[in-house]
Amino acid sequence: MRNKVLGLVVVTMLMAVGICGCQKAPESSADGDILHAKDSVEDEVAAIVNESESEMENDMQEINSIIGTGDNAIRIQAQMPDVPQNVYHMVLSENEALTKDLLTEFLESETGNIKDLSEVAQKEMEQSKAENEQAEDRAVFSVFGSAPVCEVSDGQKTASFSHGTGAYYQDEFLYEKCASIYKSAGETVLEEADSENVYRETEKILLTKLSKIGMAEIDIYKITQYQKENVIFIEVEFTPSYEGMGVVHEFGSIASGEIFTSGKAWICEESIATLSLDACLGKVETREQCETVLSWGQIEKILETLLNSGKINGSNKAVLTEVELLYYPIYKEDENKLELVPVWHIYTPMSAWMENEELAEAFVANGSTWSICVNAVSGEIVRSE
Repeated sequence: MRNKVLGLVVVTMLMAVGICGCQKAPESSADGDILHAKDSVEDEVAAIVNESESEMENDMQEINSIIGTGDNAIRIQAQMPDVPQNVYHMVLSENEALTKDLLTEFLESETGNIKDLSEVAQKEMEQSKAENEQAEDRAVFSVFGSAPVCEVSDGQKTASFSHGTGAYYQDEFLYEKCASIYKSAGETVLEEADSENVYRETEKILLTKLSKIGMAEIDIYKITQYQKENVIFIEVEFTPSYEGMGVVHEFGSIASGEIFTSGKAWICEESIATLSLDACLGKVETREQCETVLSWGQIEKILETLLNSGKINGSNKAVLTEVELLYYPIYKEDENKLELVPVWHIYTPMSAWMENEELAEAFVANGSTWSICVNAVSGEIVRSE
């Protein structure tokens, strides 16, 4: 069954190469029919955006909705997320505060015998980039920031900054301890609802470390526990957070021109074994508070409009299980900036439907949309898959 599901996923990923990302509106035909339809949808969405919020929505705890009719319908069964008091539109740039002195503090050496490995690390990165450019199957990706690598080590611990937006830390002894069981250990995903204390303590441990480099908030979305005999550690996946709102993290494909802020750490009983931050440390260059944010009732109406117009597809055999208010990162490569746009993200995690043949059939074979990001201010589709 898993092979069949994986086969379906491969097909849809190949299709996504040409269509993933923000969906482009269709061009007008000779008689203007398509253009008229496009304007009609935009007008409907604009009318919904200008509606007043329903008083009843403020008390919603659960979402249990069916949008559309018949086979082309979207079912949503999810918890209503908290909506922060302040939601922003932000632009991030390189962070010049990521200096060698700050990196030394981040290392937290216990020996004091610290060596500067920046020059070697920079050469290794440039060599790796050159080899990739010459490779027949070269990887194509984008990088947020252009600052050189800064790396220090005391022989036991290593820490680095890269591109002016990323960071890395590793305790070699603890890392080897965790890595020794990684492939063979029992694996358990800890759900936040059942493991609140673990999530809370993990956040505390990470922020104690991350606060040294100016990261005051994170949004943990997955914790996996690994255990074999007397060795146990957890793998934590997270994004930056801004006054209570994290960043979108669930996607089926990543392509050139896309940047996704992501953090990952291994934590064992003693301390943090390894920690990586990809594009997480950008400096907030501009921040504009959004005067209004679309309510859930407005989002449902917009989804119905998009469904009826064919811009998204439904299936009565599928269900979307997660609703979140998050920031979507839009990379402005020419300016070397990362724009964060607030979105309502409605989706079913890929990890969930890949393990379920019926859901995989509905999402992949039937072409039903499994992930939708709608601009929380304008109502426009930012991304759908």
